[in-house]
Amino acid sequence: MALSGTFEDVSFAELLQMLNVGSKSGKLTVSRPGESAALYLQDGNVARAVSRWHKGPELVYKILGWKLGEFSFERSDEPIVRNIQESTEALILEGVKRLDEWERVEEEMPDMHVILRQRASAVNQRFEALSEEAQDVLRLVDARRNVATIIRESGLEPMAALKAVTELLTEGIVEQWTGMAQSAPRLEASGKLPEATGGIDITTRTLFSSKTKLSKARSTSALAGDGRPDST
Repeated sequence: MALSGTFEDVSFAELLQMLNVGSKSGKLTVSRPGESAALYLQDGNVARAVSRWHKGPELVYKILGWKLGEFSFERSDEPIVRNIQESTEALILEGVKRLDEWERVEEEMPDMHVILRQRASAVNQRFEALSEEAQDVLRLVDARRNVATIIRESGLEPMAALKAVTELLTEGIVEQWTGMAQSAPRLEASGKLPEATGGIDITTRTLFSSKTKLSKARSTSALAGDGRPDST
């Protein structure tokens, strides 16, 4: 059985349900610009999911947040090394629950439609010190996605994703972007952030909410302490 299409025609959740009802086994490949993943099904259940940056159930939750993308399914009975134990139904229910929670958070929190961009020098200097969640979220910051889209597509629990965005703002890793998408220089951070293809700031710092103000205050404090300018 060969099957292909786009998420505009059928959502990822609907696709998984269809394969589950048919008890299909094989490889499901999903992709969108700059990102792709492979999911392996056994008797209709997702048994394994892998991509360059994610794997297992968290990857499935992440893809459930995609609104655009392409897919193809090829039937196969090859053995699968599982990294998912949950049933397809449980995966979909948890993913939908996270999306519903995020919609409630989006309604209650301000600035969700602000577009963010990375500050290249800060990324290169501080990437390894960030939490794992913040590193995952940072890969979605591309001067095109707004905060709401970043959190929805992260695959994380909504409040965990929001905490990661807050960490990035507090540390001065990202900032508000009001220019045209992709009009600024692109980031080259030693191959760590291939998904960040939008405009990246490499010069100035702007203020965005109290979190970014805190970042500036930290820089001022460091300058007063050692007499050297902030290298970021």
